[in-house]
Amino acid sequence: MTAPLPWLDAALPAELIGREHGWFTNYRRYPVFSAPWARGRLRSSMAIVGLSFAVLLPVVLSSAPAERTWGALFALLLWLCLPLFAGPALGVWVRRQAWPAAREGAALVAAVLAASAAAMLFDQLAAEPIKQVIAERSGAIDPKGKRQKVVMSIGINVSTPEDAASAARSAGQSGNDAVASAVNLGSKAAVTLLLAGGLALRGWRRERDGLEALRQERALAEAQAQRREAELRLSVLAAQVEPHFLFNTLAGVRSAIATDPARASEMIDRLVEYLRAAIPRLRSDGSAQATVGAQFEIVRAYLGLMAARMPRLDFSLQAEPALLKANCPPLMLISLAENAVKHGVEMKIGPVHVEVRAERSADGRLALTVEDDGAGFGSSQSGSGLGLSNIRERLHQLHGERAALELRSRAGGGVSATLTVPLELPQ
Repeated sequence: MTAPLPWLDAALPAELIGREHGWFTNYRRYPVFSAPWARGRLRSSMAIVGLSFAVLLPVVLSSAPAERTWGALFALLLWLCLPLFAGPALGVWVRRQAWPAAREGAALVAAVLAASAAAMLFDQLAAEPIKQVIAERSGAIDPKGKRQKVVMSIGINVSTPEDAASAARSAGQSGNDAVASAVNLGSKAAVTLLLAGGLALRGWRRERDGLEALRQERALAEAQAQRREAELRLSVLAAQVEPHFLFNTLAGVRSAIATDPARASEMIDRLVEYLRAAIPRLRSDGSAQATVGAQFEIVRAYLGLMAARMPRLDFSLQAEPALLKANCPPLMLISLAENAVKHGVEMKIGPVHVEVRAERSADGRLALTVEDDGAGFGSSQSGSGLGLSNIRERLHQLHGERAALELRSRAGGGVSATLTVPLELPQ
């Protein structure tokens, strides 16, 4: 037998099949005509067959021994089980060939029709001999050695067309036997087609279309996430090396040279330190440096440069040593620090303190906080700017509901921004 394909026996995405599946419909979580699907479908179908026969059995036992339709029941059981086994089994074999969609679809249709045809041939050619043998062994035969023709109806007729026609004639009933036989034959063909997987063919088509639509949707979401990441990186790069940023820094150096050479020298050293920390990380994809410690280096260099330009700025960074190795989304912490300087420090006259912390939240997540005692929301923004919106969207892409960005006013003035993400430490 062809080796199973890993994707074929794996559960389908929850977006395609939903999440609520009990014991009876659990097989629908798997691809149509896969081995888990076939086993689960057979289990559910046999439960229905078993229940039906449990209802019929007392009726058979209540009849006289010579009239018990054991042969009809046994032939009916074989007729039901043949398409239930054969259709899905052939379908599983077809799918494991990994043929192109058009060829696979045609082969699945052929498999279902073949299983249905086999069941019909059994009913027409083998059912009567089986019934005769069982009748002879159970004593349900007439003096000529023929089995008794008994019709048993409980809502449905469980006898063959020949049984029904013979019983009708023996009872003196008239009717169009040819039409009745044709209708009965058509009904049986429809039943065997359904048992062999007729409806599953439609499910196979819907599954393929759904998987393709889901693949396109995920590709689009990934492309959008990459675009937002690129926009965030570009916005951070622009904020860090845009001309007015460099011009303001160099203008401050030029002014301090005449009045305070020591401060001018410090500003140059801080600028070099800052560019050395920031530029290499912006040139990479950020994954290798995506730790709290690496992001703290950039923020420390940035705030050091700002403090050299604006001596009224004081800052501090605090973190548990173990948390410095934790994973951290790149480029977000520096964005919050820039926000604090732009809207908190620059908009306030007088001393301002900026504090950056990394700590464990009450629920065990990583909390990165940037807070200042600057101008606050009233003189600048309300936490809904484009940069913050990009951060929130990126957090949702990375961690869903497990991550958040919260901005709130501080009681003593200023703003506190907290970035909360799942705590992921190296093993």
